[in-house]
Amino acid sequence: MMTMEDIKSTIGDYCTAAEVAVEECGFDGVEVHGGNGYLPEQFLSSNINVRIDTYGGSPEKRCNFVLELMDGLAEAVGEENTASRLSPFGLYNQTRGAERLATWSHLCKELKKNHPQISYVSFIEPRYEQVHSTTEKDAFLASWGLAAVDLSFFRTIFGTTPFFSAGGWHDQNWQGEIESGRYSALLFGRWFISNPDLVRRLGQGLPLRMYERDRFYGPFPDKERGYTDYAAWGEEKDKGVTRIGEVVGGVS
Repeated sequence: MMTMEDIKSTIGDYCTAAEVAVEECGFDGVEVHGGNGYLPEQFLSSNINVRIDTYGGSPEKRCNFVLELMDGLAEAVGEENTASRLSPFGLYNQTRGAERLATWSHLCKELKKNHPQISYVSFIEPRYEQVHSTTEKDAFLASWGLAAVDLSFFRTIFGTTPFFSAGGWHDQNWQGEIESGRYSALLFGRWFISNPDLVRRLGQGLPLRMYERDRFYGPFPDKERGYTDYAAWGEEKDKGVTRIGEVVGGVS
């Protein structure tokens, strides 16, 4: 278990990294990944965080690490240069905590109050999961009494703060989401790997090229394959790239 000194030191490490990124490397800003079972989410999850001190024991106290971290980053590089990724309903890396709405609603209200000029917030969709099917994830949500949950509750909390959504978006389901006002932006990850011209393809209704999941994590001797060798639309024949060519009809 981290000591109080460990916690302060770790927050300091985050802040140092942010300063180097922004001031020395020219980054526009930094995003704290507070989801996927990484350290910030470990503090937020009641099954992982079993502390009974300032940093655990209640939804409010489990938020303190993340809140202090964002305070430190805002001071280090300016709150307008900070952002956060959150997954209130995630299961990845054994995050099975209870009191989801109580915990993340407190966190979000405090973030909005303390840092109204934060650059943006990024949320993972409730029904998207890296290691479970949609059916399995629905069963988890139902067991928590959250069968109909969506991100609108958090969208309301953050008001005018740019609000991004990630998880499960593809060429068949993204249309109209921004126009509806639900989100400020949609985030794509895997599809950008295999479609370097993803924005053009989506905008023009062009089919997406399937990615190679088994090439996501290396190392590989032929490291370019499945990473930097995907061609833009119209260039496939010119580059001789014919090994995939699958048109997307759903999520893989």
